[in-house]
Amino acid sequence: MYGEIAEAAPTSLPPILDLTFAKPLRDSLTALFGGSVVDLDAGAVERMSTPCAQVLLAAGRAAVSMGISFRIMNASTVFRTALADLGLERAFSDWID
Repeated sequence: MYGEIAEAAPTSLPPILDLTFAKPLRDSLTALFGGSVVDLDAGAVERMSTPCAQVLLAAGRAAVSMGISFRIMNASTVFRTALADLGLERAFSDWID
C-alpha cells in the first residue's frame, strides 16, 4: 500500500552450513548490516557446523550492538539441534522466532 514501508523478505540460509561456507556466510551477513533489520530463514538448514554457528552468533551480537534487529525464523530441527549440541540455545534465544 502507498505510504507504508514494505518489510523485506527474510534471507534464506542454505541447507548446508559447513566449514567451507563460514566465510561466505560472514560476508553475506556483513552485507545485510546496511539496513535496520536482518531476518534469516533457517527452515532449509540440514547441516550446520560449529564455525557457521559461531559466525551467526557473532553476527547476532554485532547487530544488537549496532541497534539492528536480528531474527532467525523457521529454524529447522537440525538448526536447533546443532545449537543445543553446542550449548548455544540460550545465546540464540532472543533471536529465534
